[in-house]
Amino acid sequence: MTILYKVAKSRELSNNKEKDSVFPHKVVLCSVSSRNIIAYSSLQNLSSHVYVCDIVTPWQYYKVCTSKSLINVLEWSANGEQLLLGYIGGRVEIWQPKEHALNIWQLEYFAVVPSEDIIAAKFFHNGKGVIFNTQKKDHTYYAEKFERLEQRPTLTGFGGVATEGCILLTSSGLLAAFTLPQLQKLPPNSGNNSTSEPLSLNMNEQVIELTPSTHSIGISRSYIEHCSIMPASGTVNIAYTVGWQQQQQLVHCFKVSLNLDVDRIGIKSESLASIFLSSGALPLESRRIAQLLWTRVANDDVIFVVYSCPDGSNLLEQWTLTRRHQNVHALLQQSSNAGSNNKSDLLTSESWDQVAKLQLNAAVSQLCSTRLVSVDCAQLFVILQDNSVQVLEPGTLKQLNHTQFERESEARFVCADLTPSSQMLLIFDSQAQLHAMQTPLLKQNTALNQLLLLLFEYCIVTGVDASDVLLLNLGNLEALVEKLTDNFTRQPSYVRQFYYANFLALKSNLCRAQQQEFDNLIILHAISSTFKSLLRPSDLSCQDKGPADNLAMKLADSVPDVDTVMLNVDPKDFTVEPMILQSLQQLIQWVTDLALNMLSRLPEEVMKSKLSGKRPSYDISRDIVAIGSLRELLVMIRIWGLLNAQCLPVYTKTMDNIDVLVILFRLLTRLSQNTAEPDELLLDECSLLSKQLLIPQLSKYNPTTLLSAQGFAAVKSGQLTFTSLVEPAGLHDIEMEQVVFFNCKKDGVSNLQLGARPSTIRSCARCGFVNSANKVAKTSALKAWCNKWLHCHCGGFWQHVN
Repeated sequence: MTILYKVAKSRELSNNKEKDSVFPHKVVLCSVSSRNIIAYSSLQNLSSHVYVCDIVTPWQYYKVCTSKSLINVLEWSANGEQLLLGYIGGRVEIWQPKEHALNIWQLEYFAVVPSEDIIAAKFFHNGKGVIFNTQKKDHTYYAEKFERLEQRPTLTGFGGVATEGCILLTSSGLLAAFTLPQLQKLPPNSGNNSTSEPLSLNMNEQVIELTPSTHSIGISRSYIEHCSIMPASGTVNIAYTVGWQQQQQLVHCFKVSLNLDVDRIGIKSESLASIFLSSGALPLESRRIAQLLWTRVANDDVIFVVYSCPDGSNLLEQWTLTRRHQNVHALLQQSSNAGSNNKSDLLTSESWDQVAKLQLNAAVSQLCSTRLVSVDCAQLFVILQDNSVQVLEPGTLKQLNHTQFERESEARFVCADLTPSSQMLLIFDSQAQLHAMQTPLLKQNTALNQLLLLLFEYCIVTGVDASDVLLLNLGNLEALVEKLTDNFTRQPSYVRQFYYANFLALKSNLCRAQQQEFDNLIILHAISSTFKSLLRPSDLSCQDKGPADNLAMKLADSVPDVDTVMLNVDPKDFTVEPMILQSLQQLIQWVTDLALNMLSRLPEEVMKSKLSGKRPSYDISRDIVAIGSLRELLVMIRIWGLLNAQCLPVYTKTMDNIDVLVILFRLLTRLSQNTAEPDELLLDECSLLSKQLLIPQLSKYNPTTLLSAQGFAAVKSGQLTFTSLVEPAGLHDIEMEQVVFFNCKKDGVSNLQLGARPSTIRSCARCGFVNSANKVAKTSALKAWCNKWLHCHCGGFWQHVN
């Protein structure tokens, strides 16, 4: 295993003087979302502070909230948008980033279970999932590689639709559950509360108090010391141990099911087979259970139990749930034929069997199991208090790998969590310092590029963030990108259309050296889909295809004159209200600016490729799909210019008798006929563009992040050490053009100049893409365009910049 980086404590976090022995619960907790955002809590000056940071900019953290109560639970929702906080005292809060900005958080919901301590919580499972199977890596189609998980949601509403909500478990054995209302709330006046005290419900604060339903998990209530919750198909499995000394030899297991009765949740708790711990070399009275983890390994329910021994060592045991079928006596069989072997003649019994155990030389801080839903690549990560990590194989508990971290004077590992694709393990020590390490390969007999390709395609299909895979020590990157693109082009057209945005975002991060080209391609795809959504056929009765499909068929003939193409289409199919067209002028301007920049740089790019003998991994001028989209958009812009001339792009020309749209369409048509080897006449005409009109330069964004050219090189060089809130200068990708126009801000979404000192802007925490925080959309088309950018096109969160 490779240690990737460490984030040393900042001055603010270094003021933590409390010792773990003062408090019965952990003072540092962590959880990683499906978008690779780390949430962690730290106890400072008798107050709990919750922070979040991105794994690609781990030195930059943002505060979520501060509370006088001790936080005992951190849990992310499945989509990585909501963060649940559970407190000692029974209070539960759900926080969400305001306007998807990572540095501004607002309290959405809260609930209170009086006089209780929240020890575990889970969001309801929505029943969706994808099985990761390395044995199907050679299949071509995504539908064959990745099977859908057949699982029912935890709670269903009307029509069997999954309901959002949470289930809680308190230290006294009380279950609580509540649903999240599907409301479109107005944003509160203040997005970041400094305390976590209960907020009153008024029109200004827009915080909703939820009333949970409660139910005892067992017949009687008792003190629960350790527990583990795992969602199952339509139910929730819970394992816990009672803190009394005489009951330490028993692990209770329950199956909890929920049902929705009008506006009230019904909770039903059903006892399952319990684990009766066997006596080993040491008597049960001299060892206590320290950790529990219920997970699934190869479609089997598995519980890992950790004992703390008097000598300071730990004992790890694996228990697997076994289902047995026993024959029923002939007198009790339901069928008339006593000798038949019908299913009704068999009785199914369940029991837990101990399959393996392992003696550990140090105390266990936490157990982490692979988060991928898989049948052949499960691994168990044991984080020890001597600052080491052991990777074990479930079933035999055979050690696959061992990594020893540098041991500091007082800091020791206390908590950890895996990234969504299980390729990075993020560990926090007692001083809230972050340590990141690369996990070993899932299958040693699988080629590296095949495994990485399968992981990237898994991220495309599931929508989870792939930054943890990108931070691995990737080898032949160009071959990997080429294979990923080739596999994507082989998918059916409807599959490519559905996953195209995810594919472009991933490929943009893979080819970060050519990031600007992919940024342009993603925005071009978004503009194309937005413009085509405005088209309506004039006659619905005789239309087999939509206006956009008919236009694509007309452009297949490679007619070089845009006006000739206009004569062959029905103008009524492209009729849009003039006010809407006026609101889209800046997007129309961006399309023509991109075409001008692409064509004007074409001679230089061709000359560079001839001199160097190799081509860049991606060039938008060689992308036939991008050129086809530009040609379609130019035809639509030409038609819309007849409806409203004010929506046309504006340029500074040296000659008044040139028509920019006509020239661009003709050159793009000739380029589409041979993108690999453009002819000399085309290159000469492209060279004349800079003399005929002033070509606006597209904005470039070069943030400091590990997902950059310098960042990739730094990760490959070895272990990195960062300091919190200190931006590393060695990861800057600085260009002369960026230095000259450093004070000029441009909205990359709306293509508007914001000036040197804009009032409120937001930038992507990963790629630096700039967007204005002020929403000025006045038409439905522009509002739909703004709603496409709830997150950045690269998959990162926004951060507000003053």
